[in-house]
Amino acid sequence: MNSQDKKENKIIFIGMGLILAILLFAASKNFLDKKNNPEIKKTTKEEAYIDYSYITSLELNSKIIAGEPVALLDIRDSVNFEKNHIENSTNISPANFDQTLGKIDKNQIVVIIGYDYAKKSDVAAIIKKMKTDLEFKNVLALSGGIIGWAEEGNQIISGGNTESAIDWSKIDYIIPEQLKLALDNNYPVFILDTRSSSQYATGHIPGAINIPLAELEKRRTEISSLDEILVYGASTEDDFKAGVKLNDLGFLATYTLKGGFASWKEKNFGLER
Repeated sequence: MNSQDKKENKIIFIGMGLILAILLFAASKNFLDKKNNPEIKKTTKEEAYIDYSYITSLELNSKIIAGEPVALLDIRDSVNFEKNHIENSTNISPANFDQTLGKIDKNQIVVIIGYDYAKKSDVAAIIKKMKTDLEFKNVLALSGGIIGWAEEGNQIISGGNTESAIDWSKIDYIIPEQLKLALDNNYPVFILDTRSSSQYATGHIPGAINIPLAELEKRRTEISSLDEILVYGASTEDDFKAGVKLNDLGFLATYTLKGGFASWKEKNFGLER
C-alpha cells in the first residue's frame, strides 16, 4: 500500500469517527432532554393513564334495559349535565366525589361518562383513583361519552331548552279552562305540581301531587302511568322544563298548563291547601 492510499484510508477513518461521535452526542442529548423536561414526563405519564376499558353505548343500553345494577357517574360540569344526561346518572364533582362514591358498591359495574372521545386524561384520572386508591373492581368508560350515546339514538334527559325545536315538539299545552272542565266532570287526570314544597303548601290546584322539578327523575315511580298527566310549575320556564323532562322519562300523555299556576289563580279557580 502506497503513501497515497494510506492517506486516503486515514481520512475515511477520521470521517467515520466524527459521524459516530455526532450520533452518540445526539442520542445522549435526547436522553437527557427526556429526563429533565417535565412536559415530556407529563405526556408519558398521561399516556399511561389512558389504558382503561370501555363499554359501548349498545352494551350499556342493554344492561339498563335488563335492569342490571350499573352506577352511572357523569364527570361533566353541572351546567352541561343539566342540559342533558343519561337517566339515573349522577353528576360528580370534587365537592361531592367522596360522598357519592361512598354510596356505591365497589363490586358493581361503574360507568364513567365524559363528553366524547376527547379529554381522555380526565376520565383516566377518575378511573385510576377509583381502581387504585379506592379499590373499585369494575370501572369502565362509556365509549364516545354523552355525545356518542346521543348520536346512536339512545334516550337522554333534557333540561328543557327553549331555543330547541326538538324540546318544543315535546310540549302540549292546555289552558286553565280546559283543566277546570276536566275536573268538574271528574275526568281522570294526574295533576303534578313541580313547585317547591313550601309553595305547594300555600295553595295548589285541587288534587295536585307535589314533586319538585329537581326531584322528578328520581321520583318518577310516584307518577301515574295510567292517567293523562297535567303538569305546572312556578314559572313558564319551569312549566316548559317539567313538560320536556316528563316526555323524556317516557310519560307521553302529558300536558302542560299554559301560564302555569299563575294563570290558574288569575282565573280565580279554586285552590286547595
